[in-house]
Amino acid sequence: MLLDIELFRSWCLQLPEAVLEVSKQKEYYKIHNKTFAMIDANGIRLKCSPQEYEAAIQSPDIKPSKTHAQYHWIHIYDFRHLYFEDFHEFIIHSYETIVRTLPEKKQKKLLEKLSHEIDSPWKDMIGIFFNDFMEFFAPDIACDIDWSKAPVFLDKELSQIMKGAKTGKRFVDKLVQVFKCSGEERLVLFHVEVQGQKQSILPDRMYTYSNRLEDMYNMLVASFAVLADDDPKWRPTTYSREIWGTQKYFKFPMIKLLDYHDRFQELEKSDNPFAIVVMAHLKMLETKNDYEKRLHWKIELTKMLYARGYTEEKVHALFKFIDWIMVLPRQLATSYQTTIYKIEEEKKMKYLTSIELIALREGREEGREEGREEGKILGQIEL
Repeated sequence: MLLDIELFRSWCLQLPEAVLEVSKQKEYYKIHNKTFAMIDANGIRLKCSPQEYEAAIQSPDIKPSKTHAQYHWIHIYDFRHLYFEDFHEFIIHSYETIVRTLPEKKQKKLLEKLSHEIDSPWKDMIGIFFNDFMEFFAPDIACDIDWSKAPVFLDKELSQIMKGAKTGKRFVDKLVQVFKCSGEERLVLFHVEVQGQKQSILPDRMYTYSNRLEDMYNMLVASFAVLADDDPKWRPTTYSREIWGTQKYFKFPMIKLLDYHDRFQELEKSDNPFAIVVMAHLKMLETKNDYEKRLHWKIELTKMLYARGYTEEKVHALFKFIDWIMVLPRQLATSYQTTIYKIEEEKKMKYLTSIELIALREGREEGREEGREEGKILGQIEL
């Protein structure tokens, strides 16, 4: 099959401080002079952790790299059975694996940057639309909050209590200070599983963070988990441990995005921005192997942004989220971009400039253009 190699390049070069070097018809994607991905005429090679390596080579489209198998490198030569989202995860994991071989100070800096770049669309959604977030997912609690007092996001405070805690990958935590209508101050901890895969460590993390915050602020913390995975049976709501009659028990509310699948018509009628967020997520899961259908829904969801009379700030944030979560192959991404141009011209609503559309679609940043242009000399690879 013909691999759309530009998307791979774009993903690699979006990673913090990643650079491209071309030598002898091979592309090396590096971080601090260490290669985390490589392209040659035979396919793509990526680095895995030992555990990920054993799981990856079970795929019929992936085999051990002939020259670096002992170092847990894999060779991906056929993409017919790999979803874009899964392939993106391979790239991120390869990058993380190499970063963890760097000196500790550099590791910390790069992993923090990586976490921000991966999770920022979800963080933006909660930060910009916190009131809407509460009204959508927890309307009873939203009614008990005094919205005349602006919520305060305690990101620095949360980062302090997260130090040393077991975390896992691809999650977003937000700590928010709010006031009840009665005047009482309250802390609300939101945990969003961004990766879309269940993690057994979640209840432990919820319990640990809640305990640490309670010790720090001397108040009970309201904790919520928002699960974006595709397993309808995974519904963690409790943490418990017991030894010799002594038991610790912790229960937290859980919001499962899959549960909104049967309420899609209700979402389409809702003016709440988080209805768009949930619809985008559901359609991303539904169209993992049908990108023509994904293009259709990406266009439809973008049209909704203009039809609902959102402010320019909200349109920008929601557009960024939709574009981030509903990734498309290059040709379909171009079709999407062309359609959005037409929509803006018809509605005379220039919320998104052509530069912004191109930047969001291709994931480019200034300063990386030179490396990307150099990499184009290999064009596409026939696999």
